[in-house]
Amino acid sequence: MIQSIPIIGHARKREQLRRDLEQKSLAHAYLFAGKKHLGKFTIARWFAEEVLSIGVEEGEKERIVTLVRKNAHPDLLTLDQLWIEDLCTDWNVIAKSSSAPQQHRAKAKVKTDVIGIDDIRALQERLYQTPQGSRSICLIRSIERLHITAANALLKILEEPPPNVLFCFTTELLSAIPETVVSRMRLLHFSGVLREELEPLLSDSSPEDRELILGIAGGAPGIIFRCLKDTEYFRTERQAYLDARRFLETRSDVERFRIMSEVFEDPAASSLLFRHLVLHLQGELRKESQHAEEAVERAKKLFSILRTLETNTHRGLLAANIALSS
Repeated sequence: MIQSIPIIGHARKREQLRRDLEQKSLAHAYLFAGKKHLGKFTIARWFAEEVLSIGVEEGEKERIVTLVRKNAHPDLLTLDQLWIEDLCTDWNVIAKSSSAPQQHRAKAKVKTDVIGIDDIRALQERLYQTPQGSRSICLIRSIERLHITAANALLKILEEPPPNVLFCFTTELLSAIPETVVSRMRLLHFSGVLREELEPLLSDSSPEDRELILGIAGGAPGIIFRCLKDTEYFRTERQAYLDARRFLETRSDVERFRIMSEVFEDPAASSLLFRHLVLHLQGELRKESQHAEEAVERAKKLFSILRTLETNTHRGLLAANIALSS
């Protein structure tokens, strides 16, 4: 027997999808929305296994599942990685995650992860081919990557979907997707995984590292896996987590300004610090402590400032604003 795909949490979402299968009430398109590293695409692949295995014998199901996990099933189309830093010309590497046609990218030497109109056109050619089984399924990760022309082309496909094709997409930024596209799909919101479901992943970690990694993860199992495998990533996340905690705990405006001034030299570092500031505040809210009301107000201010980061506001003035208003 082939082992089931490892999925951490999201039992209700899986049950909902199983119910759609059992009751033959599948939508023609699904959109899984939620922050990064929650396991949305993992569940999308599991869903593909279930859909492509409808009505088959156990032995045949094992063969189907094996092909899906190798990204080699003829009725499965995936659009995942479209460009890999330092490996952008190694299309064999990219093909391990994306089975959709890539010849147009290789020929044009396209070095971007944006999903363009040519990607959708290449996908469309395959979608209208007759599936070998009862249906085919198309998975696209992070459709907020869609260029506006690609989004319009995808909308036309969703308005008049090919027969026997099921779409399953994921997004980390729902607000970036045109409402006309979202309205053509069944939307499932994903939230963080409960602590008790994550703790077994850290059974070999020290108590100190366990608490730290759980705090860094913020309910995202993918971040836990990466912290355990990538020491440099863990070091960077750990420092940002500690800086965020130090920022929130200090009452000194001067110290807050110093912390902000340091990270604002690096846009990536400032974004990382903001993510951890939000994680800390979310933790305060979950505790339902006497400080919850204060945490809400601080979170509102930080989100407002985060939006300001997208403008051309002078970073020194912005750092001072954060220090004085948090």
